[in-house]
Amino acid sequence: NAIDCTLGVTFGLSTLTAASVGALISNSCGVAFGNTLEAMFSAFGLPRPNLSSAQRKLAVVTRISFAGNLIGIIIGGLLGLCNLFFIDTGKSSTLKLEAFNK
Repeated sequence: NAIDCTLGVTFGLSTLTAASVGALISNSCGVAFGNTLEAMFSAFGLPRPNLSSAQRKLAVVTRISFAGNLIGIIIGGLLGLCNLFFIDTGKSSTLKLEAFNK
C-alpha cells in the first residue's frame, strides 16, 4: 500500500504494478537474508547437511531442495500479505483519482 500510495500515485502506476514492485522487493530480501537465517538456525543447534557431491546430485535431494525453497517463498509471501489486515486499501484509489483530476 505504501508503494501504491507513493510511487503509484507519483508515476501513475497501476495497483498491480505497485504490487509487483513490492513482491520484487520482498523476494530480494528473502534471498539476501537467506544466509542470515541459516546462520541463526546453526546457532540454535540445527546441523548443516554434510552431503557429498554425488549425494547432492540425487533426484530426491534436488526435489527436496526445490520443495524447501518453494515452501520458503510461499511462507514469505503469505507473511508479506499480513499487512493487508492493517492498511487502508481505499487510500491509493482516492489519491490516484485526486492526482488525475488535477
